Amino acid sequence: MNKHDSTNGLPDKLRAWFARLETTADRYTFSFRAKTGLVAPPEIVPYRGYGTAELLHCRGRILQNKNIIAAGNDSIWRNLINSYRRFESDEVPGATVQIRFNGQIFETVSNEEGYFTLHTPLNPPLPATARIWHTAQFNLTHSPAGEVNSIIYADDEILIPNHLAKYGIISDLDDTVIRSNVISKVRMLYLALFKNAYTRLAFRGVPALYWAFRKGSAGAAKNPIFYVSNSPWNMYDMLDEFMDVNHIPKGPILLRDFGHANNPDLAEAFKKHKYNETVKILETYPHLPFILIGDSGEKDADIYMEIARRFEGRILCIYIRAVKDKKRNLRVQQLANTSATVPFLLAKDSIDMAKHAHQLGFISKQSLYRISQSQYNDRSSVVDFWLEDE
Repeated sequence: MNKHDSTNGLPDKLRAWFARLETTADRYTFSFRAKTGLVAPPEIVPYRGYGTAELLHCRGRILQNKNIIAAGNDSIWRNLINSYRRFESDEVPGATVQIRFNGQIFETVSNEEGYFTLHTPLNPPLPATARIWHTAQFNLTHSPAGEVNSIIYADDEILIPNHLAKYGIISDLDDTVIRSNVISKVRMLYLALFKNAYTRLAFRGVPALYWAFRKGSAGAAKNPIFYVSNSPWNMYDMLDEFMDVNHIPKGPILLRDFGHANNPDLAEAFKKHKYNETVKILETYPHLPFILIGDSGEKDADIYMEIARRFEGRILCIYIRAVKDKKRNLRVQQLANTSATVPFLLAKDSIDMAKHAHQLGFISKQSLYRISQSQYNDRSSVVDFWLEDE
């Protein structure tokens, strides 16, 4: 099972022992269920990927089917049951997944937590096109539960930026796009467990602001947007649906594996998830500058400043949404004051960011007007963009 780290404060050797014990227990539990026929049908859960004409990055997970279906009128108890199903994840290790993309076929195997990844060159490369979204097909060809008697497959999208991209955007999600109250653990837990994609709230102006960034200053760009968050992969379906419900431009949603928190060998990568994923994106697109967006509730400002120093000249601007905490905001403002080479704004709301972005030539005047109007009706101001998304 993919759980939060429950072993904080223990010596490293004891934590490592607990991690090995959990992995072994998961393996034997799955083996027992497979032999006794208690394994639910597996499903492929692909995560939206990205790449270039020459390179493909994609990942996903093989899980026993949880049958999670959310609706706007779900009760808090239905939401709680769905949340339990997300976090009580019965993963399928050792499953073989076949991935078809651009007429090419690749294979990969799920790990102990059921995750599979593919980072591979494309040969031949993807032909030039005005589209930025391309389809990959995922087929389950072998399951450790036994023979795969029916075709189990799923499709998902791969983001391939093209010549119309002027810059990219890397954005946090919690307390940057979606109200999460990270600084209040009780409130954050309540929202995560008792709310769903239809009842969680986006910050006012976010859909229009992010569409403005997508379209750029001339309104004709197709700037890629990546969402990098410290939330667990268990939340992926809710977050993806939340973006859809709120008409926020889609992009790869890059979360982290909470199973790594208990693994001493992977604990450092777990802690540096946001930094590592941001670096990976910047290295994938070496000729594309980026705008970084986060909030003052966590360490986004520190991470982005470190990124700006490492990738000198690649970061166009850093935007940090202020949370309701004067001490945290003061610390971030002091950090912003030390940024001599990269524009850095601690913003109170989306309009603050929009005005600054327009002044620097990142978005159009028409987009600024739309964002202002979205303070009254967020969804109607962007639904036309959503319907024509590439």
